[in-house]
Amino acid sequence: MLKIDHRYRFLLTLPGVVLFVALFIGSVEALSGGSYVALAAVQQNGQLVDNSTDCTGTHQTPSFDSVVVVNSGEVICSNVTSFGGSVVIQGEVRGNVVTFNGDVVINGKVDGNITLYGGNVLWQDGAHVNGDIHVCGGHWLGTTSRLHGSVVDCTRDAGQLVLGDGGGSFRFWSILTWIALGLFLTSLLPEHVMIVRTTVKSKMRRSLVLGLLTVLLAPAVLAVLIALIISLPLAILVAIGLVAAWALGTVAIGWILGDYILRILALHHNKRSMQVVVGLAALALAGSLPYIGWFVSIGAGLIGLGAVFLSRFGTRLYSQPKQPLSL
Repeated sequence: MLKIDHRYRFLLTLPGVVLFVALFIGSVEALSGGSYVALAAVQQNGQLVDNSTDCTGTHQTPSFDSVVVVNSGEVICSNVTSFGGSVVIQGEVRGNVVTFNGDVVINGKVDGNITLYGGNVLWQDGAHVNGDIHVCGGHWLGTTSRLHGSVVDCTRDAGQLVLGDGGGSFRFWSILTWIALGLFLTSLLPEHVMIVRTTVKSKMRRSLVLGLLTVLLAPAVLAVLIALIISLPLAILVAIGLVAAWALGTVAIGWILGDYILRILALHHNKRSMQVVVGLAALALAGSLPYIGWFVSIGAGLIGLGAVFLSRFGTRLYSQPKQPLSL
């Protein structure tokens, strides 16, 4: 059991580290599709000028369920990330601004991209932005004066979720889709997701093996069912069941990851809905990174898929938990 605990912690730590790298070292830049504005230095008249001495502070950790205010005269030299709260900019931010389910009020300067998932941009007279603004599931309320970039409305590019080339809009919609699906499943079927989650934590190796075997055997089974014309409806049902199992298992993994992250960063905001939002956002961000993204996404999906089948789609516990389950 001790070995299983170590593997469980490693699985949770890897995507968490990837998320921190994405948020705080600049990989979120790839998500928004824009160019990164160097915080320490800029090129001016052909010479390298150090601007770090102008900084008055940083926001190295995300904000949860609270309003982030950059007051007039402040110069924040870092990315600003908020979950469930608004961001009010009266001063200057040298970095990207990312909010989940929160508005961004701009009456100052932003040297970077602004990305909102389910929020509005409120553009005031003193606003000045050197970057692009991506609004996903919200509204842009302002003019393009003093905006040195473009405004992208992700809700108009929903077709890229299926036909896209993996660009910024695809990743926006991937994150939004997983968060919406996670909140829907944990609200409609909380007991089922909890049982799958418990199975992942107690039988991780067995879940991974079963998930891998399922993915390897599923194409052959579907091919046989499709070849037998009379079994075509059954093949469709099997395919739908596999997709549903993958989604349910991934949501359970995201719930575990969100709980782990919030226990470290914001224990007093460690609620179920926030766990799901943070965890699935972390998985989606990690899955969008080059080289290791596929390993994170596929690994989490295989473990979740196996746990769904071990628990019979979350209808029974595969093994007795050490302590009572709590929603």
